[in-house]
Amino acid sequence: MDTSAAKGRLAGKVAIVTGAAGGIGGATATRFAREGARVVAMDLAQALDEAQWEGGAIVPVPVDLADRDDTDRGVAKALAVFGAPDVLVTAAALKGGANFLAVSDDDWDRYIAVNLTGTFRVCRKVAEAMVAAGKGGRIVTIGSVNSFMSEPNAAQYVAAKGGVAMLTRAMAVDLARYGILANMIAPGPIQVPNAADQYDEPKLAASLHDEVALARPGLPEDCATAALFLAEDENRYTTGSTITVDGGLSAMIFGAMRDG
Repeated sequence: MDTSAAKGRLAGKVAIVTGAAGGIGGATATRFAREGARVVAMDLAQALDEAQWEGGAIVPVPVDLADRDDTDRGVAKALAVFGAPDVLVTAAALKGGANFLAVSDDDWDRYIAVNLTGTFRVCRKVAEAMVAAGKGGRIVTIGSVNSFMSEPNAAQYVAAKGGVAMLTRAMAVDLARYGILANMIAPGPIQVPNAADQYDEPKLAASLHDEVALARPGLPEDCATAALFLAEDENRYTTGSTITVDGGLSAMIFGAMRDG
């Protein structure tokens, strides 16, 4: 009998992970399951059909965060699987963006709907369940280094992720009385599976060398490790904070001038 899950850092916990078919969400769902949690994996139906996880109990629940009614239905189904969760990780997001002058109203609405409003609605529903259960909880949002600094051609993405940062702080303040801790992870350049090839391009490799202190991209598992710390019981006093997982990108000024 495999008793490793029973001895894991999240043994006996229930977790919901949105965007669980993606790189960071998938790595987090897998890591949590390996650490003993029962995990509800939420994402688009087609993405869930193609997803592969390793670990213990992971139950897929389809949801389209761009659709408010579907979000409510999906969260209700997720809450019904194992009951009120101990942990929520919101990794679902649209990536990319456009130059500010080229952002259409439809594109703006779509990014805000998924990346910010979708995050808000899932967090609110799950927080309500946590409060009703009366045992506290942990909420971990996945923001970005773009939550507090911009890059070219990412206007709507940057705006939405900036909103996630402040939403997380607001949750930390308002939910503290219920024993619910809320924190954000801000990934930098993460080599997710569906975009792995781009990191082999010489131009991007040179940029990472010049602008990232560790001179390489991170992996989804690096974000999952940060999420694990924020999710476990040993984290008792960190709330309203951001863990930046970016290899030192945001710590550097004029990276291209460094020696080496």
